[in-house]
Amino acid sequence: MSNKDANKNLATFGMLCLILAISSIISFVFGIASWFVSFVTYINWAVLAVIMVLMIIGGVFVGKAGDTLNDDNARGFRTKIIIAVILVFVGFILIGVGFATIWATATGQTGLNPGSPEAIQIYVTYGILILVGIVLIIVGAVFEIIAWGKLKRFFDSKLAMFPEDIGKSAKTGSFLCQLGAIFNITFILAPIGAILKVVGYFMLSKLKDLE
Repeated sequence: MSNKDANKNLATFGMLCLILAISSIISFVFGIASWFVSFVTYINWAVLAVIMVLMIIGGVFVGKAGDTLNDDNARGFRTKIIIAVILVFVGFILIGVGFATIWATATGQTGLNPGSPEAIQIYVTYGILILVGIVLIIVGAVFEIIAWGKLKRFFDSKLAMFPEDIGKSAKTGSFLCQLGAIFNITFILAPIGAILKVVGYFMLSKLKDLE
């Protein structure tokens, strides 16, 4: 296998990054709209699911390039980003189940008296489930930060094998995605993090020109 094979995989990753950028913008808009129209929330969940799948597929293609070039940073990106997506996905599921169950119990939909010992036990149990979900999301965010750092180091060490504009754009894009992931973990600065990641995805999308 040659650099041509690696470039082909990275070009596919670049195309996926373009789709990620557009999908992230759509998700951001739907996220705002869901505050006013509740059913939009479900559409946004579908978009977020697509983003997660694209992240995993993108990680696989970068990993393939890493296998071709025998580069641990690219392979590390694949491993870390997949772990990150899985942890965040499971975390959101646990939080969703926890809140839904607590809400159903508190509003009497489960048939229990909201103030009964059984109901209180449910609040505690599913409250712990929510906390576990939050922890998984935070750990997943840390893995994502590490993953983008590895991708940045990959492009930094392999700049010579890319056209100058593409290599520098990919390196900067990786850094912006890493910075965006750091902002996301603060929750308060998450909107800024989302914007940084969109810009990062667009910069990484230049890799599609390798093919």
